Amino acid sequence: MKKHLSRLTALLLALILLLAPAFALNVDQALELLEALYYYDIPEEAYKAKTVEELLQVLSDPYTQYMTEQEYQTFLKALEGDADIVGIGVSVQYTFDGILILDTISGGSAREAGLQPGDLIVAVDGVPCVPASASVSDLLTGAEGTQVTVTILRDGVTSSYALTRRPVVIPNTEIQILDGGIGYIDCNSFGLDTGAEFAQLVEENDGKVGVWLLDLRGNGGGYVTAAAELLSALMGVGRYVYFEYGDGSLEYVPGLRDAATAKPVIVLTDGASASASELVSSNVRDLGRGITVGLRTYGKGVAQSMLDEGVLPDYFDGDCLKLTTSRAYSGGANTTDRIGVIPTLLVDSVQTASLALALCGDPDESQLSILMDAPGAPGNRRSYGVDLDKVDNDTLSALLSALPPQIVVGYSETAGGEQERYTPAQIAEILGVEYENRWFTDVGGSRYADAINAMGVYGLLEGDGRGSFNPEGQLTRAQLCTMLARVINVTYQGASLFSDVDQDSWYGPSVNAMAYLGLVEGTGDGKFSPDKPLTQEQFLTIMGRTARFINVGLDAYGQWLEDGEGRLSLAQQMALAPYSDWAEKNVAVLAWGLEETFDDVASPLGMLYAPLSELSPGTPTLREEAAAGMYAVLSGLHILPRQVS
Repeated sequence: MKKHLSRLTALLLALILLLAPAFALNVDQALELLEALYYYDIPEEAYKAKTVEELLQVLSDPYTQYMTEQEYQTFLKALEGDADIVGIGVSVQYTFDGILILDTISGGSAREAGLQPGDLIVAVDGVPCVPASASVSDLLTGAEGTQVTVTILRDGVTSSYALTRRPVVIPNTEIQILDGGIGYIDCNSFGLDTGAEFAQLVEENDGKVGVWLLDLRGNGGGYVTAAAELLSALMGVGRYVYFEYGDGSLEYVPGLRDAATAKPVIVLTDGASASASELVSSNVRDLGRGITVGLRTYGKGVAQSMLDEGVLPDYFDGDCLKLTTSRAYSGGANTTDRIGVIPTLLVDSVQTASLALALCGDPDESQLSILMDAPGAPGNRRSYGVDLDKVDNDTLSALLSALPPQIVVGYSETAGGEQERYTPAQIAEILGVEYENRWFTDVGGSRYADAINAMGVYGLLEGDGRGSFNPEGQLTRAQLCTMLARVINVTYQGASLFSDVDQDSWYGPSVNAMAYLGLVEGTGDGKFSPDKPLTQEQFLTIMGRTARFINVGLDAYGQWLEDGEGRLSLAQQMALAPYSDWAEKNVAVLAWGLEETFDDVASPLGMLYAPLSELSPGTPTLREEAAAGMYAVLSGLHILPRQVS
């Protein structure tokens, strides 16, 4: 299964102009459009900008970009068909630290020279590109056979490479029917017709297929309408994409097609899966249609509108402003903004394809199977079989290492025999394969052991580096911020927001990131008190805010309570009586938000890690309780697997 790259992301790297764009749009017009449509608040410095280029730099939004007429046409062409681009052959994302290489393209000079995903291009032909912008990345393309020198930053060391520009052809959607009735569809971007093409491929081949593999690795996104149509081909008519605008209003993009298949679905992801591909992955996960395998996705959960002469003829003449206008949510109301999609099985990119193939066996005829909860009605479960005769030890080791306690492992000595339940470590010993134990060694006596170990398996918690977590240790405000920043996948650059938080300390970027997002607050007088213990009501308030940050339905419920439009029942008010006024609404979100907002079968605890009656607001929070509390939110929103009952 050879993975090609997204034409959209490749295009953003390899637009064909060699000179910086001449902006036809003027500053006053750009500000007018920002004031009317921009999702974020506009910085005061933006009103001092003398040029559109300066204005866009002030916004610090890598997704808001101006394109000349030629750039725009190349952009559209890349979305719609097989792209033929003359460049160095890389897929990129603009960042504040440079042009981030997401992947390299087969046949391109970048891959041949040894450039790798994660490298930062910090200069092109000696022209610095920190922060990155399209005007510098345009220099990467040019006439076939010409050379360009890129300066790469990797592991703190810079190196220069002289690369030859070549034609790079990137296909869109391809299908292969693999041995064993496995339908493999490689989708590299979402053009206008991608959803219809996908549906047609599935309809024509579903009779030959037992399991569908949808490969979204390297897919940087595209048209959300195409993603919604693809999802309806998998799940039928439904609402799979919601947009929240700057004024708080919501709209949805419907999937109007009947389902083309009922077969199991496995989605392959990596760090370059972004935008519309993340919406597809999160819907498959959130709505229980299948599982995801691979690496955590990029985390682009904001959407852009293409403002051109077709929309605003008085402002544009062939050129275009791609403007961030909304935040996107899945059919389960979860965003991928920053947090991305955490795959059901988190595995190294080297093992992603082989592991996905390994899970395509018949669970009733296999010696080994995994069973997990799927959202929906009680008892809705999905089982995946592993044919041990077709799986190498490295793949089997990767699978076992990726399993949290909430996914049940069944094994029998003979194919089709009655399976007994084992832990991954026990299976590894039985089969004689290596096993990277991501479970913590010192949490066996904790009532929250399964939750803690799940967080460890998904790389959302760090221990002491030797397998211990110290579950009964007291939690400080700084420690929670570092934990939560890892969960949400954010950091912070710039001056510290608090006088007692050193940005260069181990917790500084995390504390400031959480404060910047509004998830934590200081303790007064410009201080944060990083070493101060965190009380239960403080912790639960922060987790309520976190749930609302991720899920638009829960945020609406919390806002409904805060605005005074909604009222808690007398029993709920009595349960919250011990809590401070500032904590009540967010604790209510955790306790009752799921049952009030969704037709889901919520845990009796909601998103609390223990019954509300057992929690004392003023008691210091322990590390095990923090881990369990974060897991309760993530599993309640179907981001992590829930316990199979």
